[in-house]
This record gives sequence, C-alpha cells and structure tokens, in this order.
Amino acid sequence: MSSQLLITGQRGVGKTFLLKKILNDQKEDMLTVYIDVAEIYAQCRGNINECIVLKELLYKLINLISGDDIIMENVLKLFSQLKIKNISFYDAKSVLKIPIPKIKDNYQKLSKFVMELPQYIVDSYPDVKGIIIVIDEFQQLKHVKNPDAFFWLFRSYVQKQFNVCYIFAGSVSKTADVIQMINGPMGAFGGRMIQIDIGPFSKEETLNYINDKSGGIKFSDDGFDRFFKCTKGIPAYINSFCNVLNPGIVYDSEMVKKTFIMQMDQIVIMWLYVWGNLNEAEKNLAIAFVENDCLFLKDLQDLMSFSKTTLIKYLDSLSMKGIIKYTDEGYVLNDDMLKTWLITKKETEGHYPY
Repeated sequence: MSSQLLITGQRGVGKTFLLKKILNDQKEDMLTVYIDVAEIYAQCRGNINECIVLKELLYKLINLISGDDIIMENVLKLFSQLKIKNISFYDAKSVLKIPIPKIKDNYQKLSKFVMELPQYIVDSYPDVKGIIIVIDEFQQLKHVKNPDAFFWLFRSYVQKQFNVCYIFAGSVSKTADVIQMINGPMGAFGGRMIQIDIGPFSKEETLNYINDKSGGIKFSDDGFDRFFKCTKGIPAYINSFCNVLNPGIVYDSEMVKKTFIMQMDQIVIMWLYVWGNLNEAEKNLAIAFVENDCLFLKDLQDLMSFSKTTLIKYLDSLSMKGIIKYTDEGYVLNDDMLKTWLITKKETEGHYPY
C-alpha cells in the first residue's frame, strides 16, 4: 500500500515550497495534484463544506486526463451513472466540457465517485504508476460540518488503493487537536500516516542559507546573533528580513536592531494579511497572550467576557490560523515575531493594531 504523509510546521518554515518541489521532481510516470484548502476557505468566506473540497479535487483530477479523449469519454460515462433523483446535470457547471453535477444532498454518491477516480485514472494509463495528491493547509478542513467523518472518508478509500498517495500538510503544531483527529490513536488514520514536523533552520543552516541566497549580505558576529534571534531560523522571516538589507554593508547588532524596528511591517508581511482578517474578539484574545505569555482556559474566562463555548470557538479559530498553540503550560502565542510586532506597534503608536 502507498504511504500517506502528514507534514506539519509553523507558518513560514517552507512547507509549501517543499511540497511543490516534491511534486515538480516526480517522474512522468507519477501524476500529481495540489489543493490549497486555505484558498478554498477564503474563497468561500469561511463557509467551506465537504462537497466544495471534493469538487475542487474533482476539477484537479479531470485536468490530469484532459488530453486523452478515450479516458475522458469513459469518465463521462461514469458521470452519467450519477444521474439519480437528487443529482442533476441540468445547467451544471462544466469542467473541460464535462458537466459537473449540481450537488444537493447526494454527498454519498459524489464522495464515492471522487475518491475512486484517482485509482481509476492510474488503472487507465498503463505507463502511470500512481498519483500523489497534496492537500495543503488541511487544518482548515476542521471547519467542514463533520471533519472527523471527512477524514475517515479518505482513510476508508486509501486503504484499498495501492497507487494513490495523499500528503496532508498544515501550519499547525504536531500536538494540535486536528492532528489527533486525523492521525492520533483514535483518529481516522490511527497513527498509520508517516508524520513529519518541519522545524526552522539551525544557526549554522541559517548562515549557510544567507551566504548562498542573499547576494552578499554580511554580518558581524554579534550582528548575526541578533539576526538569528529575530528570525528564529524561519525561512520566510530570513527572506523578508534580507530583502530590506543592503549587500556590501556589514551589519552589527545595533544596525540589525534598528533595521528590524524600522522595517518590521515588511519583515512580518506574512502575518499582516492574517491579522487583518481577524475579527475584533480574535484580536483581543491574541493580545491577551502577548500580555500574559501563557494562559489556561480558566485564566481566559477570568480575563475575557466570553462564554466558555464562544471562548473555545475563538481559541480553535486562532489555533487553526497558526496564531496560538496549546502546551503543557497552557495556551501560548505560536510565533515570537508576531508577538514582537504587536509589542512594537503598541510602544511606537500607543496602541495595538486593529
């Protein structure tokens, strides 16, 4: 049976870059599909559901066979078998001239068709060994109506498919509850997935990366120490910080600090969009972690004017966006750079950004 992978890591460590490199490096006998659930979630304004995700996967799979008229014809015949009372092809959206059925309440039939299609495609091409399907930012699947059942749907089909590999990747910690839901002992895959947590660069790796990629940016010893302390070895921060530095100048500790403060909005740019799309309650909750370091649920109930149910909902939302994580010490802010940005904004502008 093909292995199923689960890749985790905080925002900015390079998961998506790694995934796309894996897909691009495949030989011609391996077909590949990439889906970004965060993009689907945003396009649906948060109203994501199982059918929307399955239809996106369907579109990508159809693209794999668009150049083969015979296989396309066979797939079209399979589509026709979905014509039952609660699926209609009338006035349906089409993909590459294949009508996609309107979805009403026939989730069972649609899911069966989509989940069986990858193996069908492999079986239809003698020269193809398999399909790799990447589902990036999979933690957003927790927002579908029944995420646990959705993960079990994948599990129920992959255990029968020897030529289909799913790679789930997410900007979450390896201990997040959604990880337990998909690959914990009681989760859908029950620990059978190969789980890989991608961490930041070490200090030595950061220096080598800068020397190789930055085009001549130099640091004194204390300057590099501060640079590493600021970026924590996270590639996204290293890249954005280096973009505001000038080659040919040797940056000491004070110069790094000054540049960091002056150019912080550009350095933490990957967080600006995320922060800007939080509601006021979520921002207030995140700020509570800035001012209190770590908090348990009881502490948060004392601080915030939310009911327990509402509080848990907001904690879950912040966790899914990679802003907080749960540890043995309680809930904590998941990214030091975000924390530093918020503190600096408060110190320089007199208030946190809203």
